[in-house]
Amino acid sequence: MTAFFRKRPFLLFIAPGFLLYSLLVIYPILAAMHLSLFRWNGIGEKIFVGLGNYRELFTDAYLMGQFSNALGNSLKLFLLTVFVQLPVQIAMAYMIYSRMKGHRAVQAIIFAPQFITTPVIVFIFRLILDSNVGVLNTALAKLGLSSLARPWLGMPETGIILLFIMITWGGIGVGMTFLAGSMNMIGRDGLEAAYLEGAGFWTRLVLVILPQIKATIINLILIGYIYCMTMFDFSYILSGGSSGGVGGSLDVMALFFYRIAFGDVNPVGGKISSNSVGMGTTVACVLFLLLFVISLFRVLAMSREEEA
Repeated sequence: MTAFFRKRPFLLFIAPGFLLYSLLVIYPILAAMHLSLFRWNGIGEKIFVGLGNYRELFTDAYLMGQFSNALGNSLKLFLLTVFVQLPVQIAMAYMIYSRMKGHRAVQAIIFAPQFITTPVIVFIFRLILDSNVGVLNTALAKLGLSSLARPWLGMPETGIILLFIMITWGGIGVGMTFLAGSMNMIGRDGLEAAYLEGAGFWTRLVLVILPQIKATIINLILIGYIYCMTMFDFSYILSGGSSGGVGGSLDVMALFFYRIAFGDVNPVGGKISSNSVGMGTTVACVLFLLLFVISLFRVLAMSREEEA
């Protein structure tokens, strides 16, 4: 054994981290996969059902309806992140990179909401959007536009949009900072050459900057996908519990898992309390698979890029 490690000393450096990673990450994943094969509520007898929980999840009308709604809302958040939030982050990072007047103060102001906790962010927006005492409806009334006042927080059709606005306000500065840092690593020779050739301010962004920060943009898209699929706190607080809001308009994948595993009002949990742990871990495994496949695709793509 000593001779084995003497020839491979790097294993001694890897071993502590690998053991911790196995204990805290790999083992819980395998344990959840194992539990998903049983019908169990965490207290009574475990009954082996094989893939029965997965079959029930995708064939039961009640479960599948909630699953598809939660997955759809999570994907809507992701699409809004990619096509709305990310372009705004790129534009703001580019303006900061270009050292516009007061760019340091602007960067600090945009990043500042990151230090505000989720409950406070939701509370701020409740003060703005509340149908009775909200600032928005009060302002509309004073402007003589009372007909435009709405119960903003109780409208299913705008629920996911409001959720996205809150998430964006609270975290848009993080991606902007990553992009600005990535831009600062780019040499300015290409920008100067493009400027001398007559390229405009935004043209230089598209033709010179974006191709060189492609990896950062793709990584932010992946991070955005993971966040949208695992986001829980905003939806839980805004909807006042695990119900998912009016008509499930605020339901997301992580909240759906929580509701199945721990229940809405049932202290035992789940749609059927006798199988809360079994079905909950089944949902968790499906969510893990949705994240793992996309992440694996990105890792493989990065490997091919490095080889090229």
